Amino acid sequence: MEVWQIVVICILMVPFFLAANYVIVKRMAANRRMQDDRIERAVSDSVAASYADKSVRYQSWPKYRAARKKKSR
Repeated sequence: MEVWQIVVICILMVPFFLAANYVIVKRMAANRRMQDDRIERAVSDSVAASYADKSVRYQSWPKYRAARKKKSR
């Protein structure tokens, strides 16, 4: 192959690369959004369940606790 043929092939492949990149990024963003929604739903369900019991009106903590950093000595 000559150099100009390789250059033409590379130029023609740029739109295909951009289209594939767009599809991959869009799919990854949708997966991330779905995962964030799932986590948010789980936390809200947990907090709602901890405040649903009216007999224990003021709890000292909700059932869901965020991870705390370990103290280093």
